[in-house]
Amino acid sequence: RAEIPFFNTQMGKGVLPETHPLFLGTAALSDHDYLHCAIARADLILNIGHDTIEKPPFLMKKNGTKVIHINFFPARIDEVYFPQLEVVGDIANALWQLSDRIEPQNWDFEYFFKMRDFLKNHIEKSAESDDFPLRPQRFVAEIEKIKNAIISLDNGVYKIFFARNFRALRPDHLLLDNALATMGAGLPAAIAAKLVHPERTVIAVCGDGGFMMNSQELETATRLKLDLIVIILNDNAFGMIKWKQKSAGFADFGMDFGNPDFKKYAESYGVHGHRIQSATDLAHKIQKSIEAGGVHLIEVPVDYSKNHDDLTKSLAEKTCKL
Repeated sequence: RAEIPFFNTQMGKGVLPETHPLFLGTAALSDHDYLHCAIARADLILNIGHDTIEKPPFLMKKNGTKVIHINFFPARIDEVYFPQLEVVGDIANALWQLSDRIEPQNWDFEYFFKMRDFLKNHIEKSAESDDFPLRPQRFVAEIEKIKNAIISLDNGVYKIFFARNFRALRPDHLLLDNALATMGAGLPAAIAAKLVHPERTVIAVCGDGGFMMNSQELETATRLKLDLIVIILNDNAFGMIKWKQKSAGFADFGMDFGNPDFKKYAESYGVHGHRIQSATDLAHKIQKSIEAGGVHLIEVPVDYSKNHDDLTKSLAEKTCKL
């Protein structure tokens, strides 16, 4: 109603449909992304429902941007978050009363929408790539096409691409954890989601490292006779820490490992095992698994290496000056 552009954090994905024309994007990176260029230009931020266990996507400075904290709880004040005003109470009631009082004014949001378009173009540029092993942008784009699904993420570097690229339409569309960021949680969370919503397509997306921390839950899924799809993004490494080592200037050390034959491993639990052979094979395998029912494991070879510089040395630093 006020025509103010908005963005969300990872844990806020889907609270509002991310196809909304005022949506700027998700703060998936800590800093140095196109979205942060826009945030830095704001003279006021309404921070609604934010849990500080998830680091604020902006660092407050003395005499800097003003922040209004709207939440059920008072702000936890620290060196990077000290809002000048707090509205403590029922969030829905606070927003209702605010929207009743705010009238759209002649605000200039041109720069904000310019950054939104830069980010959108940046995200989409590899979404149709036929590279194999898959580029993460292509994988996310294929998963986003699945109708009425619940996507349960484990933790790994792919979570950044889901947070940044995946347009969540409702609060339960994309389940992800950006607080403790526990590896191994994706498959159990997907099992729980399927028990609560048996009518919905539920897909667990796991990295190979996270999956092997809790892979025995395949037995639980088969014992409960669930219709469930488990996708393993296989790079034979702890991809997130590998990326962080590189971005911090450290040598690549101790992050690569071997994996079992995931297809045979799945079959040992009575699960249908699949391995895709090309970028175009993924959508077909998912659709066939949905139609067949039962528990299906799909191994997807993935290549993050071409995106390391994209995440570490974002073009946004130059673009911010436009």
